Amino acid sequence: MRKILTIAWREYRAMVATKAFLISILMMPILMFGGLAAMSMLSSIGELKERRILIYGVEENPGLFESLQAAAEQENARKRQARETTSKATSNPRDDFASGPQELFNLEARNEQLDDAARAEISDQIRRGELYAFVELPPNLVTDNSGAGFKVNFYSQDSSLSEARRWLMQNLNRIVQESRLKLSFSDEQIHQIERARAPIMVAGLSLVERRGEEIQGAEEKSEMLDIFLPMGLMMLMFMVIFMAAQPMLETVLEEKSQRIAEVLLGSVSPTQLMIGKLLGTVAGSLTIFAIYMGGSYFAAQQRGWTEHLPLHLLHWFLLFQIFGVLFFASIFMAVGASVSQLKEAQSLLLPVWMVMMLPIFVWLLIIRDPLGPLAVGMSYFPPSISTTMILRLATNQAIPQLQLFTSLAVLIVSTLVIVVLAGRIFRVGILWQGNVPKFNQLLRWALRG
Repeated sequence: MRKILTIAWREYRAMVATKAFLISILMMPILMFGGLAAMSMLSSIGELKERRILIYGVEENPGLFESLQAAAEQENARKRQARETTSKATSNPRDDFASGPQELFNLEARNEQLDDAARAEISDQIRRGELYAFVELPPNLVTDNSGAGFKVNFYSQDSSLSEARRWLMQNLNRIVQESRLKLSFSDEQIHQIERARAPIMVAGLSLVERRGEEIQGAEEKSEMLDIFLPMGLMMLMFMVIFMAAQPMLETVLEEKSQRIAEVLLGSVSPTQLMIGKLLGTVAGSLTIFAIYMGGSYFAAQQRGWTEHLPLHLLHWFLLFQIFGVLFFASIFMAVGASVSQLKEAQSLLLPVWMVMMLPIFVWLLIIRDPLGPLAVGMSYFPPSISTTMILRLATNQAIPQLQLFTSLAVLIVSTLVIVVLAGRIFRVGILWQGNVPKFNQLLRWALRG
């Protein structure tokens, strides 16, 4: 036991007491979540883009362009005022993801009719960057109450994703509906119609909880929080497992290529060496978790979001993390012992990386239906149990206790099996020299030792 703990301590120091560890701790969240932070940052510090848009067919729709221009000026003023506000204190996490591209709309009226040649010429101006888009309004858009559908043509290089197109569609519908009502009804009738059409909001509330004799009322839930919080926990689980298991491959490969393993095996058995390395890896993963959890709690405390942190899942997270790290670290160790170069390990690890990332590919489907067949099935698939179960638990839906404990039992048993099989491969492969063993040979090592 003393030898195992000595090896574990050495592996732990080799993992955490390096500059590479500190750099990876800083870089991994940036790589995983940097896109969301970058979008929010760029939307607040980037320049306001002026979108010059030509509106054709104004003469056949009197008053429509003036209303659109007034709406554009109001929207532009709102965006300028928001830009001048350098700091925004908010307690709603949804606000940080709600900001879109910052665009100013510069509308210009045109009366002439367009043919194909004119459309081609204006399209060339858009390609040269002289304007952003042009719009064709159909005639009698306001005065026609026949109920026939109208289509307004919006031409731009990014028409399908254009924020200006969405803004134009929203405001055109509002302005045209108001104008048609004014032509057909009196002011009193319009007010009655507006009151009758008043929207009904359906608030999403949490369940009412009974705590002893006290009943805790329901609270309104945030859609963005319910999406991104489980995703964040899943990515944290993935980062901890990956950052703990990947160095195991490099360490074993280095010791094998430099013949250090032969010296170590003169003092300890392969089983002691492997167990010591695994214990050191688990300790390193707990350090990674402590750093990220402490940083997350501090950031949430600064923004007033501590009540949103799922601290009640802490013990489940640690359980699934420990066995997830043991599961994949054993596989990485076995692969590292079987090859002589890093490029040889890549082909063997490709299937492992794919199953590690499997929950990331379908995380949104699992969040939407955490009790569905896909979520339940992946909860019993050993390589994806850790990330899938923490994703399901973070949705705050009542996961059946039978599924929870069964998935944990499956993970524990499969981890023990993988550790034993990987140990047999490690015992043979650590002293193996020459050609890279084929898959059937690795399988024979695992089954027969």
